[in-house]
Amino acid sequence: MGKSHPPQSPLLTPQSLTPVVTAGYSTKLWDVRAPKYSKNVMKRVCSNSMKLTYDSLSQFVCIAAAFIADQYLGKYKTLLGAASFSSLGFVLILIAALPSVLANQMLSKVLFCIGVFLGISLTQGGIRALLISFGGDQFSPESPPEQRASYFSINFCSSNLGVAVNYAIFPSLSLYGVGAIPADYGYVALFAVGLALTLSAIVNLISTRSRYINVPPTRGALGNVIRVVVRSSKHNLSAKMIVLGAILYLTAFFLNIIAAFLSDYGETGHHISYVCGVLIVVATVLWVNFGQDSSMVNDATDTDGAMFDQELIRGVKQVIYILPFNAFNMFWWVCQNQRGNNQTIIQQTDVHLGSSPDSTQIPAPTVQFFNPGTGLLLVPFSTTSSTHSTKKLSASLLADTAWSHQDAGGETQYIYNNNGGQPMSDIRWYNAIPQYILVAAATVLIQIPTYNIGYTEVPMALRGVSIALGFFMNSMGSTLLSVIVLLFGKDIPANLNDGHMEYMYFTIAGGMVLNLFFYLVVMQKMQFGMIPSLK
Repeated sequence: MGKSHPPQSPLLTPQSLTPVVTAGYSTKLWDVRAPKYSKNVMKRVCSNSMKLTYDSLSQFVCIAAAFIADQYLGKYKTLLGAASFSSLGFVLILIAALPSVLANQMLSKVLFCIGVFLGISLTQGGIRALLISFGGDQFSPESPPEQRASYFSINFCSSNLGVAVNYAIFPSLSLYGVGAIPADYGYVALFAVGLALTLSAIVNLISTRSRYINVPPTRGALGNVIRVVVRSSKHNLSAKMIVLGAILYLTAFFLNIIAAFLSDYGETGHHISYVCGVLIVVATVLWVNFGQDSSMVNDATDTDGAMFDQELIRGVKQVIYILPFNAFNMFWWVCQNQRGNNQTIIQQTDVHLGSSPDSTQIPAPTVQFFNPGTGLLLVPFSTTSSTHSTKKLSASLLADTAWSHQDAGGETQYIYNNNGGQPMSDIRWYNAIPQYILVAAATVLIQIPTYNIGYTEVPMALRGVSIALGFFMNSMGSTLLSVIVLLFGKDIPANLNDGHMEYMYFTIAGGMVLNLFFYLVVMQKMQFGMIPSLK
């Protein structure tokens, strides 16, 4: 490896792309108080589930991105290709948002769904995962660990800065316009910003190409991991269960996409979601239970009976070693990815900025600024703390549990929303800020150590695979949360006063208690991160 390079700003530029589409997508699907927008959105339960499906898909494709980067193109070319493909998605949703196209609802929805699901979601997760591993490649193996950890912190801050700016500004732009931009062109302007940022990222990547260290593709990093584990499963029960867990995860992912689209049409979607939930829980138990012993691949042989290279076996063992850790993180993502559920609650509150009934109202997505905004303030404390990574993660899971309980209790206070002319709630929007602060603290405590663990615990050839695996579990977390939302769909009516949305939060909080307990037991048993990494 060449000399250590400091993190380059163009590397971080694409981090702002995901927040752009997230702000527009969440505002478009969820903010239904104004009657003029209600005809263009889906029902609340379906829209929440659809947003989670978008999140799940965008994180899921990181596996495909890692495969393409490691097998064929390398990280740089894959990043460039993903950004280019993403720009096409932005073009489609920009066209779908034009008032003249909105007049044809079917055409608008088709363009929007194609642009979001087949354009942007298929690239955003891959971009994020590749940026992390590509940035880590800029440091030589001899570089102090603090340099790489600093990069992961900068990467996290860059992403949160983009999220904070987007939630603070773009929801209002989407709904009300600004300056010379009328309200009818708010979404057009928003998606135009996303397109401009995407194009600027492409220009930056091309113009600064010579500044980066490009690790060539290893021709089979991900494929080798899969082949070793699958071959081991022929004669080893633990490996067989790991493969079964992966199959169950993938099955649940694809079934959930079907369930999300059918959620507002009878009970079929809900029945499918029940199956998805069971599959994900069973798969997680399998990975936690059987992933603790990585020796399952010691005697793996290729199709011709020859033993695999021992260096490859050692690398695969290190990937398996972090499987239980990633499986527990899946439940963390269930809590972290609840932007839609939180926004549903915020829309029940009084969102006036002043005490007068005529004072300005803020869009519900804007309140989510307090999540990334708080995260930016907490990052320096996390990076300077000497607390062990495993303890930070434990504190994060504990904060998640407390946050879920607080959300459940707070939701019971909210009464009428403003949809259909009903009076606003007397509960002010800022009462929700503590929840966002708690989840921001949890995010800082878990994401930066997770990036670091995913990069440092495996050999260089498998680092892209390791980072992608972490994002894959993010996808599974979004999928499970989507299932949970559908399961409690009957308790989440348009008027939450007629339902019991708190049941969902109490259920998630109970699941987090169990997750925290078994996380502590298993990590202590494995001595995960407490001893030198597996060799």
